[in-house]
Amino acid sequence: MGKHLKTIAAILTITLAAVSCGVVSFTGRRQLLLFSDSEITSLSNQSYSEFMSSAKVSTDAAAVKMLKETGTRMVSALESYMNSHNMSSSLSGLSWEFQLVESEQVNAFCLPSGKIVFYEGILKYADTPDYIAVVMGHEMAHAIARHGNERMSQQSALNLIGIAASEVIGARKGSTAQSLFDIGFGLGTQAGIILPYSRKHEYEADKIGMYIMDLAGYDINAAPAFWEKMNQGKSSDSNDFLSTHPSDSKRIKALQEAIRTKPAF
Repeated sequence: MGKHLKTIAAILTITLAAVSCGVVSFTGRRQLLLFSDSEITSLSNQSYSEFMSSAKVSTDAAAVKMLKETGTRMVSALESYMNSHNMSSSLSGLSWEFQLVESEQVNAFCLPSGKIVFYEGILKYADTPDYIAVVMGHEMAHAIARHGNERMSQQSALNLIGIAASEVIGARKGSTAQSLFDIGFGLGTQAGIILPYSRKHEYEADKIGMYIMDLAGYDINAAPAFWEKMNQGKSSDSNDFLSTHPSDSKRIKALQEAIRTKPAF
């Protein structure tokens, strides 16, 4: 790319950042969002259908019941709060669903459309409603904070530096958007593997997830306790969930600080 085109691309990137900013609910952080909710939802639902077509739904009735009751309770509390504070637009594009699948993996994920999947293996640690709420709130937070859209938008902005702007912005649908989605989440090429969010997103999801727990009446002190339980006696590369959700002393301290400074809802 010539010097002149690089300059144009850089200017366009800055312009996109200026006109395509969103604001994260609960934290107020500004973020770059280049994709519409409908685009993200369509891609998410497609990947979710592909994943569920090969996954085995759990037959553990008691665990499925506890998972869905926790998710439903948290969604109800979240929607009630957002509606009462004129923030319902923050839930646009979300259609919540909760699934438990057969797998020994200690893992869980949420697609940007609100489809949340727990693997049976994580229930060895999330073995109470409060602990399930910790994981559930964290995953819900990624969705309402639009971390997926933000990650795709960041990748798109980076691509803008390398190729002509018209090719990036003019071909958002179809294979280009699907490629960005695959880069962001790893679905399609690596079934069931969700690539890690940035540390900034993880800390933010921890905090927002704790707020959602509080709205739903769960014990927010379970949040740092859960990560301590997950981290006890384990290295970061010995656990699928820890590999994508870095649990360390700084993270636990950040949660403890968030509890001390939590606003009244």
